[in-house]
Amino acid sequence: MKLLLLPQRSATELQDVYSRALRESTHLYIVSAYLTHWDIKEELGSQCESFKFIVGKDFGITRKAACEDVLEWLPPNRHDDFLAAEAIDGFHPKAVFWKELNGKCYALVGSSNLSKAAFSTNYEANGYSLISEKTFIAAEQWIETLTDKCVTLDENWIRCYREAIQPKKPKSPDAGGQDDGAVFELVLPDPLTLERSASVLTRRRQQMFSFRTVKPDLESLFRTTAAARTWSPSRNLGFYTTLNALWSFDIGSRFQGRGWERQGRGSNFKELAKSLVRILDAQYVSRDRVVRVEIDRLHSIGLTTRGALLSEMLCQFFPKQYHVLNKPVRDWLQDSGLDRVRGATEGENYIRCARLFRIALERAKDYPAKNIAQLDALIWLESNPESEF
Repeated sequence: MKLLLLPQRSATELQDVYSRALRESTHLYIVSAYLTHWDIKEELGSQCESFKFIVGKDFGITRKAACEDVLEWLPPNRHDDFLAAEAIDGFHPKAVFWKELNGKCYALVGSSNLSKAAFSTNYEANGYSLISEKTFIAAEQWIETLTDKCVTLDENWIRCYREAIQPKKPKSPDAGGQDDGAVFELVLPDPLTLERSASVLTRRRQQMFSFRTVKPDLESLFRTTAAARTWSPSRNLGFYTTLNALWSFDIGSRFQGRGWERQGRGSNFKELAKSLVRILDAQYVSRDRVVRVEIDRLHSIGLTTRGALLSEMLCQFFPKQYHVLNKPVRDWLQDSGLDRVRGATEGENYIRCARLFRIALERAKDYPAKNIAQLDALIWLESNPESEF
């Protein structure tokens, strides 16, 4: 292990290590309790397959200007990999983990946050070392646990974030009145004010159970379709017929009522299947990015079933991670003022909203909806209190 001791010059400068990680990595994860300065010029290499950059927000120490500098530095298609530890109190890591093209893995761990002083005048101690594949996988799994408690750090987050006038010294975990620094206040439907909430949740759980019984057959259908060497209108119709036999409102394996079939009957189901299979096969830590890429790809070819059909498949296969794109959900997000970010792609907006759902449930203690699929049912009920479910 090499020691990087500051402010004395080391054989390897701290900024040089960051530059190497950005330039050489295929998998790269940066975590910092505070971000107050960013002036690294090295570009994120195009060979980087998996990337996350997570910063903390406790006590308002992170600076808005530094966040804006990171967004300007990042390629536009990587903006959704810049995250804020929104639902984590006591977020204090300072580390970089990466894997290079030759398969070797490295870690930089120490006391340096991403501040100007930490790279120059502060007294800091950091260790930089080659690590085993097993250790890197453990670090990657730890990053996975963090991302589910994060939101996309975008212009909405920056606008809502309360920056401290003076950096405040963090209180001890046992101190009373600790400020968790929450940026987004997301108001979930109140089950106590919703008639039929218990029965609606019971119905949603039954639908999820019914889906699980046909899930293997559905996945086989999508994989076979995605792998088909040729495609024709007759095969497209065959897929449509089989899909509706397995997944329908009548047999109870589907959340949404009838609607998409009229416009979606002639959709290119092979392209849809390719996207879903890529998402199913994605590494957990990279799945959000794959979802974003595939939604934008389907948008570019004009595939309308990327909405109702693909989003429900995402919600059914990953009920804790993704939501159904329906009108009640859109209205709920719009009422929160968080439905879209200017200039963001359709895929980016979907992922940033999925993260907001995850955070809302993370914060809601003893809430009856235990995942996004169940929360969808309560949002639907709040929007349609007199309708049948």
